Amino acid sequence: PGESPYNGDPGTAYEGQPICDTCYDEDTCDPAATIYYGKDNEEISLIGSCRNETEGDFSVKWHSTDPWRGYHECESDEYVKVFTDAILSGHESEEMLKKLYDRVLERFDEEDIDFARVFCRSSNVFFTSLEIWVKRDFVQILKAHAIIAEAKGEVDYANPLYSTGILFPRENLEKFKKLLGKRCEITTDKDLADLAAEKGSDLLAEIVEAAKGG
Repeated sequence: PGESPYNGDPGTAYEGQPICDTCYDEDTCDPAATIYYGKDNEEISLIGSCRNETEGDFSVKWHSTDPWRGYHECESDEYVKVFTDAILSGHESEEMLKKLYDRVLERFDEEDIDFARVFCRSSNVFFTSLEIWVKRDFVQILKAHAIIAEAKGEVDYANPLYSTGILFPRENLEKFKKLLGKRCEITTDKDLADLAAEKGSDLLAEIVEAAKGG
């Protein structure tokens, strides 16, 4: 059995609790969050369940969506989140996000913006969140938002192709859109998921009625 010379670092799930040396040393083998400062890909700061290598810049929380699934999310008092999206393995948006990401990093570096890139793990091995954070400085935050808006235009970020085919097959989404018509504005998978969460069984009744031609 390992000894307990450590306490969990601030900003972790085991903050302040005694941790054995082996648990502490191996905690970041499967990190909750991976942080890169600036464009540097060599120095990596990791956050696990008890170890935080960001020296307090970031903390991480687990959000449970059900007893088995959930996702990690970073928080910070030193940095402001200016962009977040999901890297979905094998989806069309993956290549688009890579182009946007590279362009934003290039422009941030040109403008000497102090930023961090954060990748948070989820229970879904095909899903990782991509976040870009900027040091809490009003001018830098304004510049960052302007650069991101420009980069989104360059990569056609708003194209529905990148926000469909994630939760539902596209053909099913199109069927729902035709059935519901102008009753509900559905463009993306998230629109339909939000509508289902809002209306519950009432949505099913509407779909059945629409299918009957009502």
